[in-house]
Amino acid sequence: MKWLSLVLLILISLSACTPTPQATLVPVIETATTTPSPIPSLTLTPTSSPTLLVPANTPTITPTFSPIRSTPPTIMLHRSNNDFDSVQFLKDMIAIIKQNDLKVITYQDIYKDPAITAVEKGHLFIITIDDIYLRYPIHPSILEMIQLLREAGYPAVLGIITESEYAYPETATLLKELSDSGWEIASHTNTHANLGQMEKRKPRYVFIEVSASMDKIEKVTGIRPITLILPEGQMVDDAKFIKRAKIVWAVGINEGITYNSQRDFIYVGRQGPSVNAEQTFKILRMRFGF
Repeated sequence: MKWLSLVLLILISLSACTPTPQATLVPVIETATTTPSPIPSLTLTPTSSPTLLVPANTPTITPTFSPIRSTPPTIMLHRSNNDFDSVQFLKDMIAIIKQNDLKVITYQDIYKDPAITAVEKGHLFIITIDDIYLRYPIHPSILEMIQLLREAGYPAVLGIITESEYAYPETATLLKELSDSGWEIASHTNTHANLGQMEKRKPRYVFIEVSASMDKIEKVTGIRPITLILPEGQMVDDAKFIKRAKIVWAVGINEGITYNSQRDFIYVGRQGPSVNAEQTFKILRMRFGF
C-alpha cells in the first residue's frame, strides 16, 4: 500500500509541475486607414481648327476698278506778287493737307502706278508750281515754296519754261536734285506760248514748241517729261501734235475732274488759289468731290 501511495504522490507532483497550456494568440491585423490617392486632373488641350489647304493652282482674285477715275484735287501756284503771297498760302495749305491726312503725289507717280487713283481715291493731292525759267535764277518766293514742301516731305510738279539753249547752273542743279528725289519736272513749253492760239495759226508749231522744251529738260535732268503744263491753261482742239511729242498728261485749268485711265493721252484740270487756303480747299472739295 505504501508503494501505491508513493506512486500517487509522484503523479500528483508531476501534474502540479506541468505548465498550463496558454491560448493561442491570433494576431489582430489592424486595417490602416489610408487616404485614397487623388485622381490626377486631366489637362485638356483644345483641338485646333483644321488648316484648310488651298490648292497651289488656285487663282488670285485681283480687284477690278473702273477705268474712269477721279482726278486728284490739284492746286495751281505761281510766284508771289504784290497782290498774292504764295508762300503764306502754301504754308496754310500744307497745314490743311496734313490735317486731312492726304498723300501728295505727282502725275509721274500715277503713270508708274495707275491703280493708285482707284485704291487711294479721296486721299490724294497734287501741287503744281508754274513759270520756272530754266535760263534764269529761280524766283526767291518759289525757292521758299520748294523749301516748305521739302520740309513737309511733299513732292510737287514744276512747270519749266526753257526758252534758249542756256540753262542757269544753279537752276539746273536744283531741278536735277529735285527730279532725283521724286519731284516731277514738267514742260511748260519752250516760250510759254498759248498753244490754242498757236494751233489756229500754224498747228505743226505746237509739236516744235513742246518737243523743244522736252529736249532741254531731259538734257538737264536726265528724264524726259511726260507732263505738259498748258500755258494759260489753254488746250488745243486737236491734240495730235502734243501726242506726237509723247506727252501723257496735259494739265489745264477747266474741266478735267475725271479721266480715262486706259488712254495713252490724258487731259486733267486744276484749281487756282482763292482768297485763302481754307476757302480754296472748300472749292477743291466741291469741284473734285473728295
